[in-house]
Amino acid sequence: MSDKPADVICEGDVCRRVTPEEAAAHKAAEGASGDKPKVFELLGDTLTGAGGKSVPLSSITGPGKVLALYFSAHWCPPCRQFTPHLASIYTNFKKDHALKADWEVVFVSSDRDQASFDEYLAEMPWAALPFDKREAKAALSQLYKVRGIPTLVIVDGATGELITANGRDAVGDDEKCENFPWRPRTFEQIMEGAVLVEPKTGAEVPALERLRGKVSLLYFSASWCPPCRRFTPKLLEAVEKLRAAGKAVEAVFVSGDRDEASMKEYHSHMTWPALPFSDKKRIAELNMRFEVEGIPTLVVLDEEFKVITTEGTAAVASDAECARFPWRPQPLEPLSPFTAPRINSGPVLLLIVDMADDAAAEAFAKQALLGVATATKAAPGGEDWGFLWARRGNEIAQSVLAFTGFIKDEEAEAPAGHLALIVDVPNEQAVWDLKAKGVEVSAAGLSSAMADFKAGKLGPGKKLGGDDE
Repeated sequence: MSDKPADVICEGDVCRRVTPEEAAAHKAAEGASGDKPKVFELLGDTLTGAGGKSVPLSSITGPGKVLALYFSAHWCPPCRQFTPHLASIYTNFKKDHALKADWEVVFVSSDRDQASFDEYLAEMPWAALPFDKREAKAALSQLYKVRGIPTLVIVDGATGELITANGRDAVGDDEKCENFPWRPRTFEQIMEGAVLVEPKTGAEVPALERLRGKVSLLYFSASWCPPCRRFTPKLLEAVEKLRAAGKAVEAVFVSGDRDEASMKEYHSHMTWPALPFSDKKRIAELNMRFEVEGIPTLVVLDEEFKVITTEGTAAVASDAECARFPWRPQPLEPLSPFTAPRINSGPVLLLIVDMADDAAAEAFAKQALLGVATATKAAPGGEDWGFLWARRGNEIAQSVLAFTGFIKDEEAEAPAGHLALIVDVPNEQAVWDLKAKGVEVSAAGLSSAMADFKAGKLGPGKKLGGDDE
């Protein structure tokens, strides 16, 4: 064995420490394997075309190609509205576009039976994932976090790299396909040439000149939104504290107001500039770029305009003193109003520590979970995982335990001793009690449990809202 520092290699989503020599051998083997991108692996070698004709996947993928996965279903009214619109755009693209050979669509069906699938596919001018590949369909939905339909996910036809998960808006609003292949522009590209207006004077300033070199807080909000009006004073306090502390920070109001008068009145209560109400195209592109689904939303960008977090509202609300500014996500974090929403967005390993002292509880949590959290997040797909800890009796922990069925309600006493749970709401709608499965609440035990979970060795979890495990 070498006495050189250990590296980390990842097989699937499971990571382990190895010597540099082992890491080099693993990398060489990985490069020689020629593995397909995950999306192509799930689609398989053959798709279903018109009249049941087989379409080789290789005929629509490769260098320069762009693939759109269309998650849809015959029974879904919004899908039936969007499908003819998409079909028209696709057909015209194939007739007239300079790159007409480079774009293909694949229907990924959520239909309830083969007959409905066949009927719906007959209305489409593209191929589909075979209806009987239900497991592949579910895996594709999980891979791209599809929460509703219709959804159009656009990927690179050579590498499988995600171009955008918001293809429905990107393509639907671009009938002439002038923006093909719809790669989202960077914040800096979007803001090139933009101006910001001051709240009191209405004076205009060049946007990038004002923001460059600072942490930017993009505040998507509107006067008609009650939660926004409640949050704005909190953001005002936070910005004031950060400025007083000498932090290089600037906020920008990105309005969702319905008229300019309402926008200006609301903006007058803020101490930061805004995009002009008339700059609607840029405002729409920013909403799409940062996948803003509701307001208020606070997107935090670093000095190079890279996303730190899109959960800025929760960060500010849970950090009155701005002690954690600029709120960078950490591998292991305490359960709080800021971090709790992650339970709904991806799998989470939650450690509940039965210790009376805060400092001792935090030290134990880091000792037991920080290593596996860091290694998992370094692995492919690791960005989807969350690792949280809380002391026994914590109010939010009580809510989670009640939600997962460990206690009758939030007032009930939590079980004594340390608890370790894997909660997967968006994918499996299930929870795994690691202690009940014989897992020791320690670094070695939790590392082994994560490996077993990802290898499918922990078995099915207890369904949320159900009794089976």
